[in-house]
Amino acid sequence: MWQADGGLALMDYNWAGTCELQKFDGKYWMSFIGGARQGYETDPLAIGMAWTTNPAEPVEWKRFAGNPVLSTQQADVRDFEKKTLYKSNIIWDKSELLGYPFVMFYNGKIKNGYERIGMVVSTDMVHWRRYGNEPVVANGEKQQRGISGDPQIVKIGNVWVMFYFGAGWKPKAFDLFACSYDLVHWTKWDGPHLIEPSEPWDDVYAHKPWMICHEGIVYHFYCAVGNQGRVIALATSKDLRP
Repeated sequence: MWQADGGLALMDYNWAGTCELQKFDGKYWMSFIGGARQGYETDPLAIGMAWTTNPAEPVEWKRFAGNPVLSTQQADVRDFEKKTLYKSNIIWDKSELLGYPFVMFYNGKIKNGYERIGMVVSTDMVHWRRYGNEPVVANGEKQQRGISGDPQIVKIGNVWVMFYFGAGWKPKAFDLFACSYDLVHWTKWDGPHLIEPSEPWDDVYAHKPWMICHEGIVYHFYCAVGNQGRVIALATSKDLRP
């Protein structure tokens, strides 16, 4: 009722690919988080599905009547996601590496300040099954504090890459990534952050990535918090300033 935040699903995930949206069952799809309480992302939040036949048309999308498709109230909810569910990214793996065509990654919270990324699978985009009992990417395990969230999945050659943001186990907030060959086991990058606070407009947070590779240049869009409030910022692999 009071919360809603969505992300387009089934985008071409190939690095330097088309970024084209794919249709399933004659529809374009969106996964979104929602909640019934006022305030900023007040717990609990759950995940729902919606669709449209023309994503360029500014009309209300149709919501799945069985929403939420994932919630903290379900019997199979895992320990790391018992408090709230956050932003999701759904890919269409036509090779069915996990035995399912649709794979969703999202961050779940067990307590304030501690969020980890988990995975669910589906054959029809509306009925989802939790895959595994543990998160696939986690940080801050020793402190039991730290956020790993807002995953974006791409494929570079034969390697799956998950861009995501981190906060809490190190100062401020920043973007980083992990790699996998099977979508289940992920190796976290432990080198320099992809982006981190460095400018007046992102000196508090530089986080929540969405990455595009176009004509050999990487465009890294992210949420920046600093002297201009909360805004969208851009970093590029090549200096494009005049």
